[in-house]
Amino acid sequence: MSTIYHVNQPADFELVITDILRYHKESNASSLLLTLAGDLGAGKTTFTQQFGRLIGVSEPITSPTFTIMKQYEISHTYFDTMIHIDAYRFESEEEAGPLHLDELLAQTRTLICIEWPERIASFIPAQAIHIDISISEGEQRLVEVTYPGEGGRTV
Repeated sequence: MSTIYHVNQPADFELVITDILRYHKESNASSLLLTLAGDLGAGKTTFTQQFGRLIGVSEPITSPTFTIMKQYEISHTYFDTMIHIDAYRFESEEEAGPLHLDELLAQTRTLICIEWPERIASFIPAQAIHIDISISEGEQRLVEVTYPGEGGRTV
């Protein structure tokens, strides 16, 4: 299933996030994996910042481009941990090995956001929610969220 949202400002990501959280609750999954694709400057980190803010991350969320991965402890209805990964600097999928993504994905009550997932595509499981952010007219963002399954709508 795919849904397209029109986002005019960062706060408008809240509708997207609310829908994702609703889906997560209904899926009864123990953790949530989001992949974030889009050009440089499209809003992948901004989306992650907004998501973190809504689920209670109290410290600033910055792009982990150079550190590759950051972890945030939270107290939320669905999550205890948020992990933010940026695969932009990976030149091959083998570089993702030290992250032990399989172990991270097996953790319960964990939200994982991966920017530039196409660089580590073989590590991304089928149950991931894919988010593609593109810049539209007047700095508006088009956000396409693809859930496991089929169908679609525009918001």
